[in-house]
Amino acid sequence: MLKTYAVVATIGLAFFAGAALTQSQAQRQRFDEIDVQRINVVEKDGRVRLVIANADRQAVTVVGGKEILPNRKRDAGLIFFNDEGDENGGLTYGGRTDAGVARASAGLSFDQYQQDETVTLRYSQNGKDRRAGLTIADRPEASIAAAAALNDAKTDDERATVRQRLVAAGVLESRQRAFVGKNADGEARLVLSDGEGRPRLALSVAKGGAAKIEFLDAGGKVVRTLAP
Repeated sequence: MLKTYAVVATIGLAFFAGAALTQSQAQRQRFDEIDVQRINVVEKDGRVRLVIANADRQAVTVVGGKEILPNRKRDAGLIFFNDEGDENGGLTYGGRTDAGVARASAGLSFDQYQQDETVTLRYSQNGKDRRAGLTIADRPEASIAAAAALNDAKTDDERATVRQRLVAAGVLESRQRAFVGKNADGEARLVLSDGEGRPRLALSVAKGGAAKIEFLDAGGKVVRTLAP
């Protein structure tokens, strides 16, 4: 009886081990190549953490459980979501020739909690006008979830009115604090701004090589320039 029990137990163990291996293999599959329009990376409870999608199936911005401008056209790329399911930044890109003019854009951004972009690395091109740089910005404490009010606007005028109200309420405000990059004139620049977003110090090198340091007052007027 003991021998019989041992044999049965061994067979049972082998069966369950084989079933577990088969289940593990079924859960993790390998593909040499796959074509897909959208991939959602989710937690065990279904919370979305990352969306990889084309432009047509790109994720809608969600903050505080509210969708913001669900019909807005967005570029293909990756959209990040935080632990609570709010959009938290992303990597998007696009490019095309429009009426003979080359247009391109790409950006990697990270959002302040329940707000918009606070760190952005971006490139944009409109014909020969090309800009690229890193921007650091201050955002309001108020949640951008209030921008869901834009969803109900039916016309451009209504959207403009709602947007002005949101800016006045300190919801959509953005104050650039630092920028380093290249402007449309091909000038390399480092610009530092005060808490109100007003540029106060600028270091620049022109395409031809001329370099200078500028100090600005609160009104944007250059009050002192240092040059070689």
